Amino acid sequence: MITGALLNIADYKSVLCLHGALPGQEFFRAVKLPIIAADGAANILDLMEIRPDVIIGDMDSVNPEILEKVRHVRLPSQELSDFQKAIQYAKRRSLLPSIICGMNSGYLDHIVNNFSIFMSTDSALVDDGIVGFTLQPGQKKLRVKPETKLSVFGAPRCVISSSGLRWELRNHLLEFPGATSCCNRAVTDDVVVNVHEGKALAFVYLRDVVDAGVTPNSRH
Repeated sequence: MITGALLNIADYKSVLCLHGALPGQEFFRAVKLPIIAADGAANILDLMEIRPDVIIGDMDSVNPEILEKVRHVRLPSQELSDFQKAIQYAKRRSLLPSIICGMNSGYLDHIVNNFSIFMSTDSALVDDGIVGFTLQPGQKKLRVKPETKLSVFGAPRCVISSSGLRWELRNHLLEFPGATSCCNRAVTDDVVVNVHEGKALAFVYLRDVVDAGVTPNSRH
């Protein structure tokens, strides 16, 4: 379960679910935030006996029986994806920033497009044992276990410093596409990241991860 050391739930106003792998029941019951389902995500929530507050999209994927019992807004236009429609709905109703789930599923081009949308919202993501969030200029402290895997990208560009990482960043320029700090590791309980300019996209792994050919105790 996510703790305030990574995400302060009070900073977020909703949970937005896409049609991908979603956290379990305990996550939704713990955060106690309004749930927005983008179209077919409502099917997955229904299997978990979680009822969203609203379903947004063109309704081409959601089970019609669910529509009979859950409030929904049908938006048939194909100019925007269901994710974009859900973001616009959340914005109009002051439900951003959101915790977004189910992004990392489906075709590769859909995933890339999801991240493009995500980075414009200053929201957070929870997906398959990973917490992701944008970092604005300023200092952010992350309380994690030593050897926790972290990755930081420019979004699309940032100058950043850190303390508590195996491969420290010192006024380092990160850009995407370009130089990134992928597959770094925490060496202390408290990792401090200072974004001097621009915006960063950070990912923190909640489970122990072994990199290809590199065990958590190996040296670079």
